[in-house]
Amino acid sequence: MSNIYNHFIDGQSQQSVEQFGVRNPATGEIFGEAARGTKDDIDNAVRAARTAFQKSNWRDLDGRVRGNLLRQVAKTIRKYTKRLVQLEIVDAGKTSLDAVAEIELAAQIWEYYADLTQTAIGVVNAVPTPDQFDFTLRQPMGVIGIIIPWNFPFVLTALKLAPALAAGNTAVLKPAEDTPTTASMLGTIFSEAGVPRGVANIVLGFGEEVGMTLAEHQGIDKLVFTGSTEIGSKVMSAAAQNITDVTLELGGKSANIIFSDADIPQALASASFGCLLHNGQNCAAGTRLLIEKNIYESFVQQLSSRFDKVRVGNPTNKGTHLGPIINQKQLERIETYIEIGKEEGAELLAGGIRPNSRELQSGYYFRPTLFGSADPTMRICQEEIFGPVISCIRFDGVDHAIEIANDSHYGLAAGLCTRDLAKAHYVARQLEAGTVWVNTFNGIAINAPFLGWKRSGIGVERGIDGLHDHTHLKHIRMDMSGNILPIMED
Repeated sequence: MSNIYNHFIDGQSQQSVEQFGVRNPATGEIFGEAARGTKDDIDNAVRAARTAFQKSNWRDLDGRVRGNLLRQVAKTIRKYTKRLVQLEIVDAGKTSLDAVAEIELAAQIWEYYADLTQTAIGVVNAVPTPDQFDFTLRQPMGVIGIIIPWNFPFVLTALKLAPALAAGNTAVLKPAEDTPTTASMLGTIFSEAGVPRGVANIVLGFGEEVGMTLAEHQGIDKLVFTGSTEIGSKVMSAAAQNITDVTLELGGKSANIIFSDADIPQALASASFGCLLHNGQNCAAGTRLLIEKNIYESFVQQLSSRFDKVRVGNPTNKGTHLGPIINQKQLERIETYIEIGKEEGAELLAGGIRPNSRELQSGYYFRPTLFGSADPTMRICQEEIFGPVISCIRFDGVDHAIEIANDSHYGLAAGLCTRDLAKAHYVARQLEAGTVWVNTFNGIAINAPFLGWKRSGIGVERGIDGLHDHTHLKHIRMDMSGNILPIMED
């Protein structure tokens, strides 16, 4: 098979004894083979990262030099945009438009963190006397283990790797087995950009084989994971054996509240994009739509009409709105939840089926789905489906909406639509979520923090907080008076 995707360890492309097929979700066909990583591969990658951290000068390198290397990574990404876009389409099922946007966003992330290599790394604290000096330092943690999912593979790789390297750490990245291709190509990009050997290492393979091996490895100093809450709990447990620091960005079941005083066209756009970004395969997706009762019927009818007009098709076709679901297993999971919703008494208003098209029969396609008359306690309103499925819930008044929105184990994101600025401020403060969008949804801001509350995660990503999350905070107190206080007087 012509398309081979290898590990990148200690500055070199490396094969494995075994490979596994990489499948195109648009066609169901295997288009390439990826190296199937082992414990030995993880050991070698961690060893290379440790050597690069301790024996090279990466951690102590002038921030300007590190920043220039990260900018060179961004420049090289743009050089290979066409190839990276092709890979994102065939392994992640992205539409051409989405793939182009995501590759450019990844380049911007590398540039953003390149700039932050020049930022402040500590603060000076007030002291009681002039002959004392008290300050803090932020220093790199060491070797960062990174495990990413399949929904936004190249963007999430940038969001994890760029701040880790910018802070002076080295890293071992494990991409999802469904989407290993752009991660493998990143090795070529690192080499061409001049990133020193061992600073960034990439091991392909399956979660249970190499992902968990990385999570429980004694040689890493921090673990960064994005994925489901269920797997996140297992990863955290594995890391806990070594008291390894973790950052977890986990599942979500975000509420999007539509008040009767909202700008309706804007609210419809917020509801649609909030749920359908990358087919709802998005941890922050607004899949619980709370609609004030006096506009409920009209709003649901208009939203259903919008869903019916969504063009589901091959992601390479111009005009396609939604491409395929990532794989057969995820497609069947979505179909299971459709049946659960029906059995629970929700009203299926749109979608709920695979497209009736011979052209799409071999791929993993599904129509955007709208449930009406949903009760907040239903499983379709409480459990993360990870697909283009939205459940509509009536509410009566501000406090009722807040109560429903907060009735969830998750707290990753939430949204609301209203023209009332005072209401917007009040509700945003009351919602139990790390991010709240007002009159929009799924807005990405590289320079703003992204974090989960409740079972949606631990730690902070993005922005300068995301950089600090990859550092140890150290406190230093200096006394220059020469007078050391005795423990006890003679």
